[in-house]
Parts: sequence; C-alpha cells; structure tokens
Amino acid sequence: MRWSFTMGKIFGITFKIHVTFFLLLVFVYLGGATKGGPSQGMMSALFVCAVFACVLIHEIGHSLIARKFGKEVRSITLLPIGGVATMEEMPEKPAQEIVMSIIGPIINLAIAGLLYLLFGRWSGISTPNLYASTGQQFMAGLIGVNIVLAIFNLIPAFPMDGGRVLRGILGLRMDYVRATSVAVSVGQGLAMLFILYGVFFNWWLALIGFFIYMGAGAEKQQVIVQSVLRGVTASDAMATEIRALNSSDTLSAVVEHVHHGCQDDFPVVDGGRIQGVLTRNRLLAAIHEKGLNAKVSDAMERDFVAVAPDTPLEDVYRKLASLGRSAAAVLSGGQIRGMICHESLAKHLAIRAALSGIRPETATAE
Repeated sequence: MRWSFTMGKIFGITFKIHVTFFLLLVFVYLGGATKGGPSQGMMSALFVCAVFACVLIHEIGHSLIARKFGKEVRSITLLPIGGVATMEEMPEKPAQEIVMSIIGPIINLAIAGLLYLLFGRWSGISTPNLYASTGQQFMAGLIGVNIVLAIFNLIPAFPMDGGRVLRGILGLRMDYVRATSVAVSVGQGLAMLFILYGVFFNWWLALIGFFIYMGAGAEKQQVIVQSVLRGVTASDAMATEIRALNSSDTLSAVVEHVHHGCQDDFPVVDGGRIQGVLTRNRLLAAIHEKGLNAKVSDAMERDFVAVAPDTPLEDVYRKLASLGRSAAAVLSGGQIRGMICHESLAKHLAIRAALSGIRPETATAE
C-alpha cells in the first residue's frame, strides 16, 4: 500500500503504518491539548496507540489462522480506519473462513477480559474516552473499546469480520459466488442505514457506512473476477501480436509505436532473450525525467513479472495486483510468447463474463 512505512516484522509478517495514521495522532494530540494542555494531548495520543495495538493483535490473529490454512499473509498495515492484512487469497472453504474471521472479535473480547482481570476492579469499564484525563479513565476506556470492537466487527457487512462469517455460513449451503453476492447485499443494505443515520446524527458513522459500502462492492467484484478466471491459463489470455523493443532503442521511437498502435506495454528483447519490460507508466516517467533521447534500457523494468504459459490466470491477476504491476511477460524456455496487461485481462474477462451470463461491467481487472 502506498505511503506506508515498514516498521518491522511480527511472526514473519511485515508490519506497516500508513502515513495518515501519524496525521491522526497529530489531530488527536492537538484536540486533547486544546481541551487540557500538552499532558492531555499526550494522554489522548497514547490512548489511540493503545487502541491500535489491540487492532494489530486482532489482525495478527487473523493472519496466523490464515497461515495455518495455507494462505500466506504478506503484511499488516495500520490505517486510521483500522488494520488491513494483505494476503494472497482468502480461504474459500466456508468452515475455514468462519474460523479465520471469528478469531478477530474473540481476540478483542479476550483482551478486554484480561485487562479487566488485571485492572477492572480499579478502573471499571466505560465507553471509549478519547480525552481520558486519568489512568483509571484510560484503562476503563481501553477495556470498553475492545468490547465495542468485538461487537462492531461482528456486524454482517464486508469488509467486517461479521460479513465474512455470514458468507462462510451461506457458503455451507450455496456456491461461493452466490454466497458472496447475498452477503454483500446484506452488508450494503446495512451500510446505507449507517449513512442515512450518520448524515443526520453522526458524520463519523456515515463515513464508516461509506467505507463498508465500497468495501462490500470491491469484495463482490474480486470474487466474480476470480470465478471467471478460474480454469483459464496465461496462454488463453495473452496478447501474441506484440512488438518487442531493443534496449538501445530511444524513447522517441517507442512513442511512435504507441501513437500508431494499440500496445502500451513492451517486452525488451536482446539476442532473442527478454531483458526487461517497458510499461506505459515507466515510459511516461522516463520521458519526464530523461527526455525522448533516453534509451529504453534506462527506463525498462528489469525485475519484471514473468509467468509460464500454463500459469493459472487468476494467479497472474493476483500477482499483478499484489505487486502493483500493469503487465506480465509470458515466457517459455526463456523466450517471449506473449504479454498480459490490464487491458488484455479486461477484454478476456468481458468475453468470459458474457459467455457466463455475468454482466460485463461487474467483471473487470482494474
């Protein structure tokens, strides 16, 4: 995720913090300082850090269960709206998804219970208090916020844990795509209620509803894309009528190819073997930085994505998405056989979606 800083690794999982999280801390500090001076501002910022430490433990729980089911987790990123675990794919077995999703709220309840055993008689339990002025209020609010997080995450709406639990339960009786569609509809209906209520009474709740609505739609689209791609290989969707570049070509020559053709991503081949890939974004950036007389070798990606012709297309799609790349070279015996880019994926998806009876606009590689 862009604008994220890597802080280290936990159980082998990369832990990141998004830059907006630091902005949240500054905002909270200033709000607390305005109410009660610098000490209050610091207490408020520490409370947010404590809450997000609990969120991090919540996400680690998801990640360790996912790993147990053979799904590799690449990173956990903390954002102002919560934590996001980035993994190769979600478990599609209903029972596994239920277990992986329910563990998060259980962890928050366990944290609340442990804190109550340690501090509860002294602090009690209260609703979350961002501007706690004493240690008792701080701890009471931290216990309360974990209970709230557990309950809130059980709301049956994507991307909340409750939405995934609902899909898992539905998946015991229907296919994965249908279960996702039903769960998404439920989630988006609840999100609309949040938005309507929030507009009149609580703008923060309206914002949460908006993110839930968008997250649910994105989940449905991703599942449809994966279902359409299943059983298809890279060779089925690759573009084979492609122009290859030489590393000594100038960028001005590449611009001419772009102007007079439909190709945006080019393999760079020297001596019959691929050396790199020049994508549209790299081309534009290189023109801006180095001018039209620069060489292709100065702009191409040398650590490009390469796949075999028999690679499942859903794996290619997932790899491009996870690495933030726009194109992959299809190689066999070190020789270029074709290229797969977002445009070729979108065309292939549209055709297969039409053949499957799915509305083309719901199946897109973008």
